[in-house]
Amino acid sequence: MGRYFIQASSLIGLRELAERQGADLAAAMQAVGLRMDLLRKPEERIPFEMLCALHEHCAQTWNLPDYGLRLASYHQLNILGVVGLATKMARTLRGAIHALSDNMVIHSDALVAALDEKDGVATVWLDTHPTSVPTRQYLLVSLGTARSVIEQAGNIGLKLIEVSFRHEGDGVRSAAEAFFGCPVRFNAERNALYFDAAVLDRPIPRGDIAYHAIIERYLTTAHHELGGRIAETVRKEIARQMEFGRCTLESVAQRLRIEPRSLQRQLKQDGSGFRDLMDDWRRERALSLVTRTRLPLMEVTLALGYSDQSIFSRAFQRWYGQSPLAYRLKDAAMVAALRHGRARPEMAHGLR
Repeated sequence: MGRYFIQASSLIGLRELAERQGADLAAAMQAVGLRMDLLRKPEERIPFEMLCALHEHCAQTWNLPDYGLRLASYHQLNILGVVGLATKMARTLRGAIHALSDNMVIHSDALVAALDEKDGVATVWLDTHPTSVPTRQYLLVSLGTARSVIEQAGNIGLKLIEVSFRHEGDGVRSAAEAFFGCPVRFNAERNALYFDAAVLDRPIPRGDIAYHAIIERYLTTAHHELGGRIAETVRKEIARQMEFGRCTLESVAQRLRIEPRSLQRQLKQDGSGFRDLMDDWRRERALSLVTRTRLPLMEVTLALGYSDQSIFSRAFQRWYGQSPLAYRLKDAAMVAALRHGRARPEMAHGLR
């Protein structure tokens, strides 16, 4: 299995979409190494990169640039399995969204999601840990699904102010704006849904509270099983906090309810360190932002938590042997050559 997983429930709707398009789903799944019986095993874990590869393969071979949005139309709260039940223990929609983001690791450890509020606007953003395969279609699916999940959890019709994606539009802008019913920005600083923060105070019907203890016990057990090495836990928390632009040893320790010194000792015993993990995250995210987005390098600098572009440039040079701009231009030229059949696929590092 790959480094990250996702539950096979993410395949919900694929059969129906394939039938509507008259496409061969079995051939598509076989092409990326996934079994057809996974469609009947929603709780089984599959490699996250295989799912992303499947989405990209289907979008291309079925000639559906808006494939991700079409698949999202089949997704509801049940795609998250028991994680979705966590919303029933919340008192408000705000609490429900926080419950989902806190427990999302049970559905997939490849995702980072959170709720932010500022100046009366709520932002639900999500991203994936850096992968070796494109995630464009997956992110289209995910933000489309996120809207449906929020609507079902709050029993509301969510009126969006704006939606943004880090990747390029590539002919899908009009379909995306029709799907979300609002302006959609591409080549943006984050993948996010924006809406009026007032709806976060909406009460959530709590149902039979007798089931709450059962749900909480299941979620606690699932978290314990996923605990693994402390370095992996810290790595995921760094990714989550860096989306807000700031992450320190103290803030991570506070989130994990561990004293900073104790966290340092545990990381050392695990053969790692906080600075090393932060550097790893920045290196992987830098490559993704430089090659898979058109964000200005100053915005990339800020997204990585650097205050000065020259500091970022020196770090990138250390990691990859070239400046960020030179690497981006070389990668763009390689992608163009691949599209025209003038280069071998294994020569490309940053395919979008």
